[in-house]
Amino acid sequence: MAAPQVAGARAVLGLGVRAAQGPEVKHQAAKQFFKEVCRCLPWVVDNYRLDELTTVPELRRNLAGMFRKFTDVQSPEVIDLLIYKGREELEMILMQHKQRHHLITQYIHNPIKDKVSKPQTMSPFLEQFYKSN
Repeated sequence: MAAPQVAGARAVLGLGVRAAQGPEVKHQAAKQFFKEVCRCLPWVVDNYRLDELTTVPELRRNLAGMFRKFTDVQSPEVIDLLIYKGREELEMILMQHKQRHHLITQYIHNPIKDKVSKPQTMSPFLEQFYKSN
């Protein structure tokens, strides 16, 4: 799979949306940006060797969840800012300014699913241990 060219990445990332447009146009811009990110995912998975940890559809689902966190945002300025920050992040990934472990912790592992819960009650051994010290 061929790597995206730097000029191509800048062309993808350089698409701007005017702030004067309404929220419905901004939501369309966010959907378009999501599609652009999804087009880059196979290269990212191959380049960062993430195929041993995840698949492209699973990574796409994780990113879709991150996009869905902001579905209630209505302000065009905030939507513009979120798209801008997303484009910066995508540019850093495409230009390989991030390392593999950054992608693993931020996009592959879901912190909600990976959260370890603390047991509510202690084992008898721990209770005895804490009492003795």
